[in-house]
Amino acid sequence: MGKAGKPRKRDSKKKGSLTSSRPPSSAEKAANDALRESMVLPVVRNLSSTSPKERAEAVSAINNLLQDATCRQLLLRERVVQRLMEEMLNDSSQEVVVHAWGALRNISVDEGYGQSIFMYRKNILTPVSSALQKISSMLNSLRTSPGSLSSTEQKILWLYAENVIGLIVGLSDTSEAVVEAIVKLEILPLLMEILNEPSEKLESLHETIAQCLYALTEESDDFVEAIVSDRCGYVPLLLKLRDQSNPSLKSLYICGSLHNISLALKGTDVATGQEISDFDIVPILTNFLKSVPPTSPTYDEQKALIFKQLVLEILASIATEAADGVLEEALVADQGGEADLMSEDGKDAAAPEELDESLRADMEMVVGDESNQESPGSAEGTVLHYLIMSTGPVLLSIVKSGAGGSLPIHTRALGVLNNIAWTVDATLSEESGLWERWQKLAHEIWQSCVTPVLVANTADVELAEAVTGLAWAVSKSMRGNLDISQGEHKAFVSLYHAANTDELRTKCVGVLGCLGLVQGRIDVNQEIGVFLMTLIAGGANTPVNPLVEALNAIFDIYADAEFDYDEPVFVKNSFLDHLSRAVSGVRVAIKKIDKNKFPEDRLRADDALFNLQRFIGYKKKERES
Repeated sequence: MGKAGKPRKRDSKKKGSLTSSRPPSSAEKAANDALRESMVLPVVRNLSSTSPKERAEAVSAINNLLQDATCRQLLLRERVVQRLMEEMLNDSSQEVVVHAWGALRNISVDEGYGQSIFMYRKNILTPVSSALQKISSMLNSLRTSPGSLSSTEQKILWLYAENVIGLIVGLSDTSEAVVEAIVKLEILPLLMEILNEPSEKLESLHETIAQCLYALTEESDDFVEAIVSDRCGYVPLLLKLRDQSNPSLKSLYICGSLHNISLALKGTDVATGQEISDFDIVPILTNFLKSVPPTSPTYDEQKALIFKQLVLEILASIATEAADGVLEEALVADQGGEADLMSEDGKDAAAPEELDESLRADMEMVVGDESNQESPGSAEGTVLHYLIMSTGPVLLSIVKSGAGGSLPIHTRALGVLNNIAWTVDATLSEESGLWERWQKLAHEIWQSCVTPVLVANTADVELAEAVTGLAWAVSKSMRGNLDISQGEHKAFVSLYHAANTDELRTKCVGVLGCLGLVQGRIDVNQEIGVFLMTLIAGGANTPVNPLVEALNAIFDIYADAEFDYDEPVFVKNSFLDHLSRAVSGVRVAIKKIDKNKFPEDRLRADDALFNLQRFIGYKKKERES
């Protein structure tokens, strides 16, 4: 719930803007026609030239034109992809072939899914397989006869390999079926052979290969199995590349690949006996974030942006999985079994003594029994420990700096913090030695990331959603104990009404449900409670997901009559009567969810309706007792 995952479209070395979907004006159409006549058609015609030199120049010119979004669209309308696949990949000139692969690679990167899946359906993997075999054969010749290729021919070979492998990266972003077909080509030995070449001249090719490994390990368990079952040292090579001192996109992609492998292995690589752990990756990624400013002598602005986006993408995934390490520590530390759930006098510490067993059973059904949450005494030595102690402050500095004016970097940094917070909520108890540090970081996140955006009343929907998701995660982990002196709760109510997506509305309700839990703030509880009850009373007029979240928030906030706000808010505002009258409207709203299309949403909504009825019965019994 609420965790920020990896974007399906990976960052690539070559980027292009998408063309507008609006119809072109007459002036634009005239300009496009002129561009087509003067630049596009001449190079397309030259693809049929009898001169290898002219054909090579034509394909090279196409590569240049592809960098412009308008020219790219004009070329696509001239069926340039088909021409490249059907004619240029089979050209007698190796230079033409290499440049044709480069053009297809660039089209795949810039146009994404549509053109990539088109190539796949046109059977591009058959020429890919032939090209890989040819590259492998040329490498064997080069290895057995070092002087068999001139320096120019070697450059062409490496560019050939880079373009073919780069296209594979683009294709792997389409579907599981495509990835499965790519893995069946058994390209791993060739990738690792080239990656093991020490020459600095191959840095760009190595970077592309590392990106390919990252893409395929993310999508294919079979590919991961091929890496870890190898006896030739694939894993040691990856670990060696991971530990390179100088940050590079290659080493970052390797870190991402090792993270993907660690997810599949959950520990030690049985083939090599070596530990593949996120604990070794997080410090590297965190140091990379600190060492690469928005621009540097080593990286231009675009590459630095890709660099940071990739680091944050991997960290977001690691932060999601960090719960496993904490829970494993807890299982080792917790030798007392269920004894930790009991107070010193042997009574259930989590249950209100005032309620009888039937009432406790009712409320456990409604709000859930949290007694199964692990409570490690210390999370030191875990990935989560490093994320909180070291990575979190670095992410905060990125957010505070405005991420160099880059919204993607800003929102991705917020996303990593979001995932850390959800993991903390799922795994970390207040008895943990790490809790105090998390409290400090949580307050800093709230003050530096959440409040400023709320106060500024941002109109940026993407930023608002990222900040609200983070606010939900942080407030849930802190049980709402956060500073709202600047009227943050009122701002979230306003944001709910201004939101244009149910996702953002649901996040707003989630935050308010957490902020409403805190005792000693009866006036705040009154405002939040009335808002939530208004949503519930709206029934079918309230979007279903925010409605369900509002119900769950009410169950949590008013779970116990002993809370200081129960009598002045829940009782005096007759919330129980309002809930009873709302049952039929809630039922109508829930029935609108198609259980075949959205089974999880329907199940969650059905649970909320069931719990509403039990909650009403529970609160009636509670008042009677």
